[in-house]
Amino acid sequence: MKAHIIKKLMTIEASEGIRILFACESGSRGWGFPSIDSDYDVRFIYVRKAEDYTCLFPLPTEMRFPIIDDLDIAGWDLFKVLTLLYKSNVSPFEWIQSPVVYHEFNGFKTSFRAMIENYFDARRHTHHYLGIVRSKLEDLQQETMKLKSLFYILRSLLAADCSMTYRSYAPMTLAELSVLLPDDVKVEVMDLRQLKSQVDEGFVYSCSATIRNYIETRLIHLEHQVKEIPVSILDKEGLDNYFKSILR
Repeated sequence: MKAHIIKKLMTIEASEGIRILFACESGSRGWGFPSIDSDYDVRFIYVRKAEDYTCLFPLPTEMRFPIIDDLDIAGWDLFKVLTLLYKSNVSPFEWIQSPVVYHEFNGFKTSFRAMIENYFDARRHTHHYLGIVRSKLEDLQQETMKLKSLFYILRSLLAADCSMTYRSYAPMTLAELSVLLPDDVKVEVMDLRQLKSQVDEGFVYSCSATIRNYIETRLIHLEHQVKEIPVSILDKEGLDNYFKSILR
């Protein structure tokens, strides 16, 4: 599948007249808890020719392609990525850490990762991840729920915890985040991760009281603590200079 994905990316690059700087897996396969029928969520960052950014009518800064055979491909212009980084958007922080990289142009990952260190805002990241948890709480309160939903909740809660506790952007994979789990919860979650790898996306599960209590208790704690995190003042000039350096 990887060779097929790389070929698709190179076709997109040629047909769209762009340079793909970085392409990776962004969904459950990148997070480390895929099901047997999980989509391939391929995300890429691209740049156009310098003169394309001086058009009277700006070109689109996002590309999305029809999902075919479990392959979901989408890309963001570097212009869009850097604009979102000024708001400390979570996606670029996750993509650049993905353990599954399909393409990288000329050391982009190293330069980008060094640059984003200056654009992490603990408050915004924590709020983002807690928002995902809250959006799925109704699932947790049901007698049964999709195992997929439970993992979305767990990963988001742990990422919020990491962002707030360590004041650093969260690792992408569940394995790295799981160091924050109490031992009894961790054992159960790792067993469930193994189960998830053997079932399909629709698999339904009855959440244990141990995991449910952990999630609910930790969520209350984090929602209280996040209010005390100050908002960061981020630097526009650094992003502008980085953009120009890539165009050169």
